[in-house]
Amino acid sequence: MKKLTYLSVLILAFCINAAQAQNFNMLIRDSLSYSGQLANIGGIVIGGNEYALVGWEFGLSIVNVTNPDSVYEVVNVPGTQSEWREVKIWGNYAYVTTEAGGGLQIVDCSNLATSGTATATYYTGDGAIAGQIGNIHALHIADGYVYLYGSNLFNGAAVICDLNANPLNPVYQGHTPGNYVHDGYVRNDTLWAGEIYQGIFAIYDVSDKTNPVLINTQTTPGAFTHNTWLNDAGNVLFTTDEIANSYLTAYDVSDPNNITELDRIQTAPGSNSIVHNTHTLNDYEIVSWYTEGVVIVDAARPTNLVEVAKYDCSTSSGGVFEGAWGVYPYLPSGNLVVSDMFGGLYVITPTYQRGCYLEGIVTDSITGLAINNASVQIVTTPQTSSTDLSGNYKTGIATAGLYDITVGAFGYYAKTITGVSLSNGVVTQLNVQLASAPTFTLTGMVTDAANGNPIPNAKVHLQTGLNQFNITADPSGNFSINNFVPALYDYAAQQWGYRTACSTNVSIQPGNTLTIPLTQGIYDDFVFDWGWTVTGTAATGMFEKGEPLGTSVQGVEVNPDNDDQSDCGDECYITGNTGVQFFDDAVLDGYTQLESPVFDATNIINPRVKYVRWFFNYADPSSGLIANDTLIVSINNGTQTAILESYHPGNTLASWVNKSYLISTYIPLTNTMKLIFYTANQPGGQDILEVGIDKFEVVAGPSGIDELNVNAVRIFPNPANDYITINSQKALNTIQVCDVTGRIVLQKSQIENEAKVSIANLESGTYIVTVNLKDGSRLQQKLIVQR
Repeated sequence: MKKLTYLSVLILAFCINAAQAQNFNMLIRDSLSYSGQLANIGGIVIGGNEYALVGWEFGLSIVNVTNPDSVYEVVNVPGTQSEWREVKIWGNYAYVTTEAGGGLQIVDCSNLATSGTATATYYTGDGAIAGQIGNIHALHIADGYVYLYGSNLFNGAAVICDLNANPLNPVYQGHTPGNYVHDGYVRNDTLWAGEIYQGIFAIYDVSDKTNPVLINTQTTPGAFTHNTWLNDAGNVLFTTDEIANSYLTAYDVSDPNNITELDRIQTAPGSNSIVHNTHTLNDYEIVSWYTEGVVIVDAARPTNLVEVAKYDCSTSSGGVFEGAWGVYPYLPSGNLVVSDMFGGLYVITPTYQRGCYLEGIVTDSITGLAINNASVQIVTTPQTSSTDLSGNYKTGIATAGLYDITVGAFGYYAKTITGVSLSNGVVTQLNVQLASAPTFTLTGMVTDAANGNPIPNAKVHLQTGLNQFNITADPSGNFSINNFVPALYDYAAQQWGYRTACSTNVSIQPGNTLTIPLTQGIYDDFVFDWGWTVTGTAATGMFEKGEPLGTSVQGVEVNPDNDDQSDCGDECYITGNTGVQFFDDAVLDGYTQLESPVFDATNIINPRVKYVRWFFNYADPSSGLIANDTLIVSINNGTQTAILESYHPGNTLASWVNKSYLISTYIPLTNTMKLIFYTANQPGGQDILEVGIDKFEVVAGPSGIDELNVNAVRIFPNPANDYITINSQKALNTIQVCDVTGRIVLQKSQIENEAKVSIANLESGTYIVTVNLKDGSRLQQKLIVQR
């Protein structure tokens, strides 16, 4: 049964309002597609016309959006080709940065309304830095000063230049000390710098532009601080972390020396989505959230952030760098202009409304003491909250109405309060008392499903919400847990030599005894750790056990986002698992090998080894690189090794693929068998390699030719002596013959649907013939050579 979802004691009707989960309170007016990738976006008003300033791969595209239902490009200002481009305005000028070099591009937009033209100049430094500025990641402009972030100077610190005397000729003033600054916001001579690689925002006094002084720093939730922005009053700072599963976070910065986190919010919890940029307008946060699109968060109560509008312009999902890069909310019309990296420019009219706030305290009904980590959910919506140490919670919703509120905590009976009226802009106070549930000693046993005998030392896992128990049965198969709270649990149990048993949403109450029968079998779905061995030399991307964190590029999965969906649990073995950018933690400069525990195949009739694998290998064809990495799966019986598959398809889409091999056709059966997975990236190779392994098992099966559809491919005669003929109903690509050690002894390419292959030079023995078809499939058969 799939999956160990680990439901909490609070089992709710999680029926998400589809409109709110996708697009609500936003109306798309028009869009404009591009032939290249988009980056950040700005806006400007010239002659009463509104223009979007679209940073894209080949320059700055200036689009007239005055009529939001009929937008058109006025002019494209060419720039150095780059997938990173940022733009800010000062007066009638647009200032553009890129990581491709060339310095700061300054675009004079004064004539847009009259002649539809714009001219560009470049600033590469003056005075002490004359001619030295090349690449610049981002920028901000305040009070006539431009702050250049992440440049090639001063380790990427913020470079400050004065625009007041002449906007076309910046004058260098100074730079911040120390760390790389990725992005930042400036107001009242204070710089709030996102120092992404330090995982902090840093506060600098920049009243003396020649000598900025550090005031304080603060680590952000994801420790990868990308973007900062102050609220209108200047006492709350909002930050974003550019990593998977990240938050928009609010901080009280009224005293920069005493910073307090107020609240944090995600638009799609559990999706691994990445928040990117936020801007403040009238105490709303307007946020570009990569694969989730544009999100508006009501921040009037910064201790209770409430999502009140959303438009998802991307077809991608999860923790990938695709979708909405930027949004500009400051056009006089109130329309938003949005840059979607691969979808183009979108013009959207938002509806701003305050959230419906629900706040209160959860306490013990007998003692009156606060209950920490109680769950509070507005039923039929995804809006949830947890209480703090003082029992306080704060949550909310965009749409007014009557709602049922369910509250629960570990060790307490859940309670639902029906018909709670929530209104926009109104704080509804709801205090809740929970009655404690009695605890008891849970006893249980793990047994053999075939005969009822106890299974010694079996592993058992139980979980409800964040509360979990990991125990090992005693030599008699028994286990017990004291102070056990009645609730709905997910559980799993296994012993090596048995298949995993798992179940979800099981009510366990006082007086219950939990008996878990296991079916015999050599099996591992990696819910538990049975001692697989990992070796290798790869610099990154060694095999590791865990729940895979998906990565992708342009909608193509690289590292899987889930394990195989037909087994228990969420874990598998994966080559590297950082889950951020598609090239992170891929197998690099070496090999990694995964080796199973020893198993006995002698007491299984016609044993067949089965597993599910993921294989991704890609190189950009335009770079001249070749995707030439291989996954080799072999079987070892203690003295001999035989290859089951040698898979190297080159550039291809990845998926979880089921594989099955009749062991006896490859190697003699013993009681010391092991399955081995080997993959390697060639030293200096720049292709991307990711491999996943899941759901290993050895089962009894019919005798016969492994995996070979004899109606599709025939290899004859077998046994053979001088020649074999290979006949296929599908187009053939290559033929490879290996000995039992896996050594390639014969290979033939450029063949048709039928090939006659000489084996005259092969000694008597057993070989494996691998037939690669042009449709990408691969078939294998044992070949006997007799002299």
